[in-house]
Amino acid sequence: MDSDETQIEQLLGQALAPYSDRPDAEGVARLTADLVASGQALYARLSAIPPGRRTERGRAALAEWSYFVDAGPTGRGDHASWNHARTLARILRNMLTTVGQRPSACGNCLTS
Repeated sequence: MDSDETQIEQLLGQALAPYSDRPDAEGVARLTADLVASGQALYARLSAIPPGRRTERGRAALAEWSYFVDAGPTGRGDHASWNHARTLARILRNMLTTVGQRPSACGNCLTS
């Protein structure tokens, strides 16, 4: 695992922590910014894989990432921001999992 992937794993741990361990509003904002920055780099790596060689999970992660980054939190307040960060983390986890994977013999099947 390279240092970028290690950093992403740490961010995922922070974002997917139990609700009781949620950071304050400023911490959530920093975490979200870090998730987006790391996710954009991973998005570029996943996008560089030719479309026919991406897994279904990878294609879905690319579409979800674009939507949720553009949409932002769906609501107001700390809870909406926290849920948005957690959603970004789950999508980022899917992108991390799929980078480097190849589609299975069945083509459109999920490979993980």
